[in-house]
Amino acid sequence: MFFTALKYVFVEGGEQALVGIGTLARIGYRETLKITLIGIAVGIFLYFLFLNIVGFFPTNLVEIALGVGLLYFSYTMFKEFFEIEKEESTTKYKIGYLYIAILEAVENSVALATFSLIDMASAVSGAVIAIGLIIGLLYLGIIKRIPLKLTRLASGILLALTGIPLIIYGLDIPYPELMHWLIPPLS
Repeated sequence: MFFTALKYVFVEGGEQALVGIGTLARIGYRETLKITLIGIAVGIFLYFLFLNIVGFFPTNLVEIALGVGLLYFSYTMFKEFFEIEKEESTTKYKIGYLYIAILEAVENSVALATFSLIDMASAVSGAVIAIGLIIGLLYLGIIKRIPLKLTRLASGILLALTGIPLIIYGLDIPYPELMHWLIPPLS
């Protein structure tokens, strides 16, 4: 789970950083920072909320629900990858960035909570290292050179590769041993 969380948070966080950089020029530093902090707070709240309520539901239903949720987010990433971007007004950028920050918060909290249910220590340590890498790459200016569409494609692939096995586990469909090594079941 360490490498899965590391890859996922690095790609998703990198995407969020790229969107933030693009928005920064349009709505300003203070507004971008404010919206980013709201997204982070929502993500942390949802992460802990999810971890505390998941025990009340049967594992197979949790696996199916998480798998479907991750596949939905995968769909949105693939959809954004194929969309053509257009210019918008400053107000639309604020609203759009707030929507993206909240959506990313929900997406990241669900994915990280899923990884944490499998192995808490390695999922959280992978996420922390990925966040450190993103901050370092932002500081060095390297992350600005990564195309946003590429991060959306990578996010969609990672989300699908995580969601499909969870649905298979939840439905109790026989699966090859290799799949268990890539994404283990929650139980």
